[in-house]
Amino acid sequence: MPSVTVGLPPVLLGTRQASTETFAAGTVGEALRQLVERRPQQASRIFYGERLLVVVTLNGKHLSPLGVLDTKLAEGDRIDLFLPVAGG
Repeated sequence: MPSVTVGLPPVLLGTRQASTETFAAGTVGEALRQLVERRPQQASRIFYGERLLVVVTLNGKHLSPLGVLDTKLAEGDRIDLFLPVAGG
């Protein structure tokens, strides 16, 4: 399994500092499920059942919500999570 990094923004964590976690995962979904196992207090901010509540980038590129959890990962990939923003 590839070793990947997941970046967590301060707004998601409720802190002033961002954080990163490293996982061995083959897909974005595997990495995020490991993340919520390690940080259960974040589970309800990342998932609603099987539905993803965050915006995901992979190596700086936005991933479409459709199929994001099945996106394959390679060694050294970086996933970043962001809260969705709406406005007008």
